[in-house]
Amino acid sequence: MKLPPRLLRPYLDIYFMVFASLMFALSGVFAKLLANELSSIEIMFFRNIVGTAFILYQITKIKHKKVGGHFWFLLIRSVAAVISLYLFFYNVSSISLGGAYAFLKTNAIFIIVIALIFLHEKLNFFAICGILISFVGVLFIVDPFSFSGFSLQNSFFGILSGLFSAISLTSMRQLGHYYNTEYIVLGLFGVGVIAPVISMVVGEFFPSLNKFDFAVSRFVVPSGIAFLWIVLMGWFSLLYQVYYTKAYRITKKAGIVAGVSYIDIPFTLLFGLMLGDSFPSFIVFCGIVMVVCGGVIVSTTKNR
Repeated sequence: MKLPPRLLRPYLDIYFMVFASLMFALSGVFAKLLANELSSIEIMFFRNIVGTAFILYQITKIKHKKVGGHFWFLLIRSVAAVISLYLFFYNVSSISLGGAYAFLKTNAIFIIVIALIFLHEKLNFFAICGILISFVGVLFIVDPFSFSGFSLQNSFFGILSGLFSAISLTSMRQLGHYYNTEYIVLGLFGVGVIAPVISMVVGEFFPSLNKFDFAVSRFVVPSGIAFLWIVLMGWFSLLYQVYYTKAYRITKKAGIVAGVSYIDIPFTLLFGLMLGDSFPSFIVFCGIVMVVCGGVIVSTTKNR
């Protein structure tokens, strides 16, 4: 049944974000499936190849190009984003899907801290509460008391993925004055293709370094089914980028949309269970819920 336009239009930004979050979760599903055959570095390489092709096409359609400049700032932003992806895809490959996404979502905490220290933004009571809730949630996910949660390495990488994601996202505000969004995204995808190539070349010629599998690996020719997973991962990643951008472009309440974006964590928990992930321990599950709640509070407060 088709929804009447008067019911659809006022909430279109929310519908777009829910759809984008679903696409983000599905792209993670196929990354998880690929992890049975390919390294996290090779998965990231193929994901960024598909993204690069799409963005190059989008750039040809830009009518009004901004002034550019600040290349090194753009490069630093792209490198930060790619480091986050290295760590994120490593966790997708080695821990539960929901856990990897929950760690990435700690970027909301770091965004606020970066804005407070470097951009001199003020925090109100609700933002502080949101940060504290998320911080305690992270401690629960890491579970340092009983060590029944994720490994120390995965926890460390997960928190770092959130930090570098926050650095990348925070820089978008300033870069937006100089570059079209497509060029900013192209910088990410470009570095996201070159860096894995370097990692795989190092892995090929210096096999002893392959023990650092989060940063170095050998190239493996994907099987036929793996190529299908690659195409689907790339397709869902592109749909995520498109509808994520659309949601923020049309919304009048960015905080609400940012809060809705946390729905990808329940999606990934469900998909992870379908793929064979064990249900998180009670402590870890509580931590994930706290990260989501704290992130929603921070997002809605920051954009109020």
